Amino acid sequence: MNDVIINKFKPMKKILISTLLGLLVWQGVWAQTGIDIIPRPQEIKQGSGRFQLNGQTALAFKNCTIEDVRLFVDRIRRATAYPLAVKKQASNSIEFVLDKKLDVPSEEGYLLQVSNDKVTVIARSQQGLFLATQSLRQLLPTAIEALGPAGERGWTIPAVVIKDYPRYSWRGYMKDVSRTFFDVNTIKRYLDVMALYKLNTFHWHLTDDQGWRIEIKKYPKLTSENATVFHHTENQPAERSGFYTQEQIKEVVQYAQDRHITVVPEIDVPGHSWPTILAYPELGVNKNSYPHHIFPFVSSWGYWGNQFTPNTLDPTKELTYRFLDDVLTEVAALFPGSYIHFGGDEVRHDLWEKEAHVQDFMKQHQIKDVKALQSYFVQRVSAIIVQKGKKPIGWNDILADAGNLPKNTAIMSWLGEEAIKEATKDGFKAVATPASHLYFDITQADRNDGTMTDLAYPQINSLKRVYEFDPSNGLSPAEDKLVLGVQGNMWTALAQDIKDMNVQNFPRLLAVAEIGWAAKADKDYQAFYHRLQANLPRLDSMRIDYYRPGGYIVGHWNSDDVKEEYSMLTFDVSEKIYANGRAQAGFFFVDGQHFLEIDGVQLLQDGRVIDTDRHHALADKFRGTNKIKPFYYNFTVKDYNAQSTYTVKARVRAVGGTDSKGNFTFNLSPAIPFNKIERLKKMIVE
Repeated sequence: MNDVIINKFKPMKKILISTLLGLLVWQGVWAQTGIDIIPRPQEIKQGSGRFQLNGQTALAFKNCTIEDVRLFVDRIRRATAYPLAVKKQASNSIEFVLDKKLDVPSEEGYLLQVSNDKVTVIARSQQGLFLATQSLRQLLPTAIEALGPAGERGWTIPAVVIKDYPRYSWRGYMKDVSRTFFDVNTIKRYLDVMALYKLNTFHWHLTDDQGWRIEIKKYPKLTSENATVFHHTENQPAERSGFYTQEQIKEVVQYAQDRHITVVPEIDVPGHSWPTILAYPELGVNKNSYPHHIFPFVSSWGYWGNQFTPNTLDPTKELTYRFLDDVLTEVAALFPGSYIHFGGDEVRHDLWEKEAHVQDFMKQHQIKDVKALQSYFVQRVSAIIVQKGKKPIGWNDILADAGNLPKNTAIMSWLGEEAIKEATKDGFKAVATPASHLYFDITQADRNDGTMTDLAYPQINSLKRVYEFDPSNGLSPAEDKLVLGVQGNMWTALAQDIKDMNVQNFPRLLAVAEIGWAAKADKDYQAFYHRLQANLPRLDSMRIDYYRPGGYIVGHWNSDDVKEEYSMLTFDVSEKIYANGRAQAGFFFVDGQHFLEIDGVQLLQDGRVIDTDRHHALADKFRGTNKIKPFYYNFTVKDYNAQSTYTVKARVRAVGGTDSKGNFTFNLSPAIPFNKIERLKKMIVE
């Protein structure tokens, strides 16, 4: 066999160095002002000079206590090792003032005044004080994010006056933990980042067809193995399965409350209820329970022929509503926030049409069609939620029979920008979260860059596209008043590893933060982009991976690199391996007349094979979600050595000719998340 060695790193390295130099230039320009806060404050007046933190800096409080800003104070003390004693002194102090008469149009508003001698924080509420400290945090050097002492450095804050308050009260992020389960520590890390960027609503998608993830004491079978653990035939890592105990739920809720974040739980019914039906089949509208286990999203087509379950909760049974009443009683007790999300999306109404007992029920109750039956279900569930002292919210699918929908039901508008208009024109409050702009499982730059995205969607949800979305587009003033806010959503059908999920979320989530906070008239993508560059090192310090140009592309192949008979392609992936963990190589055909046939791939360390994926595949134009992409190859890195050279060797041939071009992608997901990131290795190498 002939080896064709393709090393694309040298030109890519030049690009990276050039990009880094450009980034440093921009950081230098913006460092002159030092005001790189995201989201953009409403009013900023730049002063001259800087406030210098040192060992003699003191804290003072008026109408509030240190507990109101405990997280901020602890962070500074930990990073700087300064004592920050609580005492009154004329200068070299940071004073926090709670003033309920402060002239800002929101309870979350604050006034921040920084001079050479003093920092004063004034807010209308404890929440406002907390949000002000997040602005202060961003004004400090990125070393403030260190988990331990950061050593001596210039702990300064630029002189500035900031008057600030949000545009919307709901500034949210949704994490789907059903399609892939993530542990409590991962949830906490996300709450940390949300707090830093003033996102205040965490939508926790706890149940779906791929798993029930919350303990319900009255119904213990909901957390049995077949409802929470992916079947062994799926070969899924153990950490992708599981559920949260009620004690863990309380722990997360408290952690969020400490950061002034409201947790909105979602129990998705009556569709997307496969684990419920496996646990309690009497709740199903029919007898279908195959397969009798849960499995990853992409396996749905193999079992069912599509992504939707062949069974739903039965909307005609009182047993269903007693079950939901019991479940929601426990959920309401765990979550102190105002809203409970009940889903209501993508219900297979055709299943209801096929059942004689459902048709009989509809006749008896004079329900004209299955859309009206869905409204009947929504009315019943909404009433249960209201009875618990909560407000109901559901996906905008429930607007199909809007005339009969209770007006106290809020709408989460996901089916395009027009869905916001559809909700608000009928008098419903709405959260803007259209898939067309704010779904983060959708590609953000290049459909062939190897990032774990849902390529079934045709559009590119680029950073710019996300940022330029405005929830009020096309709305009348009255309709605009009904918009609660905005939310970015992360569905985890494909981005199952934490690094992959982080790369999908960041930096796009920062753009959502700015949509929800900044005044519409003040939005400017170029200005945001430049502020973003100053915030990326902050994400580095927090060990958060984020998308960078090129995604996971390491190299390419073209007609000069392949033959019609099998030969070996070799790629150097040393710069992509920086820890032990799971690695994935991808072969993305992008152009030409002839696909690439792949007959096994090896990962080598210093010329020695350390893992092999022997499956056979074709790198073609397939980009769907209805099956696992065969042109991905998976490996495990166990004994990482920073001095080693890592290569990938693939046995390949071009099919029917050599007119073939494509991208070779490679990505490592560290075994210990939020510990090491790829960006820091690249900065050292460069």
